[in-house]
Amino acid sequence: MKTLLRILLALIIILVAAFFIFRTPDTDRAEMIAKYSNEASQFVDDGAGGQIHYRDEGNKDGPAILLIHGSNSLLQTWEPVVALLGDKYRLISLDLYGHGLTGPQAQGDYSADANIAAATKVLDTVGVERAYWVGNSMGGWLSWRAGLAVPDRVSGLVLIDASGAQTDEKIKPYLGARLAQSSVGQLLLPEITPKFLVRSSLEENFAQPERLTDELVTRYWELLRFPGNRQASVARGKTPREPEKWAEVGNLKMPVLLLWGEQDKVIPVSHGKAFEEAIAGSKLIIYKDAGHLPMEETPDQVARDIGTWIAGTEALNGDAADDPEKEPEEVS
Repeated sequence: MKTLLRILLALIIILVAAFFIFRTPDTDRAEMIAKYSNEASQFVDDGAGGQIHYRDEGNKDGPAILLIHGSNSLLQTWEPVVALLGDKYRLISLDLYGHGLTGPQAQGDYSADANIAAATKVLDTVGVERAYWVGNSMGGWLSWRAGLAVPDRVSGLVLIDASGAQTDEKIKPYLGARLAQSSVGQLLLPEITPKFLVRSSLEENFAQPERLTDELVTRYWELLRFPGNRQASVARGKTPREPEKWAEVGNLKMPVLLLWGEQDKVIPVSHGKAFEEAIAGSKLIIYKDAGHLPMEETPDQVARDIGTWIAGTEALNGDAADDPEKEPEEVS
């Protein structure tokens, strides 16, 4: 019995020591804001005890585009697209609750409704009534949910490797997501988040991992450790995703463009095809050389297709406005 107790005590000591050795503390809030904000960065009170970080960039006279990032991502994921489209379009991006410089939601609410309210709060703040909602992964899910919940704020939808489709094909989450779904991961990840784990997760999201730079990995790693974000990630993972809403996706009335990385291992192309089949008039474009984050991996083609599609949609809407009796055409 004494031998067993000694072994257990030794194991406890080893585990405690390992915890303190491998523990990665939160980053400093002020330091992160100074490092990862820019001249376009603004913060707005959300009315619930928090502040939402957003940027309002590009051509203020152009059609407005609202950019919604995915889970464990941040608004910087859109920087390449903003740089390419800024001369013609107004580009508004935000850090969702529990991400980037926004930090956790004060009441721990990470539902679709709470995040859609945050996005519309930003639109209200910058004085934009309607925008094209462009979302990747979880951000795509939030975008099509916004198309159902607040259609009067949505000019059109661009869903990039979006989540939420209900298909028979099983999804294998990337390493970080798999850990976050486990009870051990939920206990340890808020305290232990090694940089190699972030790199490994990003590599699973890229078709060509060699495109990853250390600067990009560091940014994801440091902002994941922004105070409260890791705890928020665990809470978000426990938030119901309401799969029953998929039955309503065919009710979307606005134009919809679907962009997908053919080599997406997180949300495979079959899900993009499910969206295309469910949403009348939608158009699916597949990128052979991209994975789950085509706006970061191959931004030139993503920006080109978004710009071309919005220009065409605006032209059709303009024709309909000039001739009220003319039936609007489907964008394909």
